[in-house]
Amino acid sequence: MRRSRRKARLYFYIPFWLLMLGMFVGLIAIQMGRYEDYRRELNRLNAELVQERRITADLHYQRAFYESDAYIERLARERLGFVRHDEIIFLNIAE
Repeated sequence: MRRSRRKARLYFYIPFWLLMLGMFVGLIAIQMGRYEDYRRELNRLNAELVQERRITADLHYQRAFYESDAYIERLARERLGFVRHDEIIFLNIAE
């Protein structure tokens, strides 16, 4: 009688533990999939961050150039026709 109860318990516990193992493996598989998704998203965001930092650095360079005296002088010469007081101006009268 005792052996039959042991076998009955054994037949109950084996499927139970197999089911638990299957659920555990399934949960690990789901978590690995999420991990890969998060890793891909992190790589994409890191690449985007590098690109945005390059754009920011370029904008800082442009701002520094536009605020420089050389740029202001160039605009004054090209758009407004200004000259320095010690410069000699030559005009092409052939045109």
